[in-house]
Amino acid sequence: MQRHAITFQIKPGSEAAVRELLATYDPPDWDTPDGARLISTSIFMKDTTVIRVVEIDGSLPSVMAHLSRQPSIQQLERALDPHLAVPRDLSTPDGARAFFMTAIMEHVTTRVAEPVR
Repeated sequence: MQRHAITFQIKPGSEAAVRELLATYDPPDWDTPDGARLISTSIFMKDTTVIRVVEIDGSLPSVMAHLSRQPSIQQLERALDPHLAVPRDLSTPDGARAFFMTAIMEHVTTRVAEPVR
């Protein structure tokens, strides 16, 4: 399993609308055609900073491409656009790639507890 996080800024005053959008969108299809899988997604907000954490099995590019084709995700991203502090263009693969290259956070460490014996 891998964890990845992206961050983006929203406009001040958009917090309630963004919180509602992110809490209520329909979940995507979890499995990609090539066998990769989105395991979970968590979203955190602090003031105008949003962090989305995804856990996946398989290739990140495969999961991201799959998610970008999901109607519920496309609808969510369009609804978020007016609230973003920095505009983005997810309508093309190059635009989506550019956004994710700037929004993805560096993974520093993951610590996992030893199994209880």
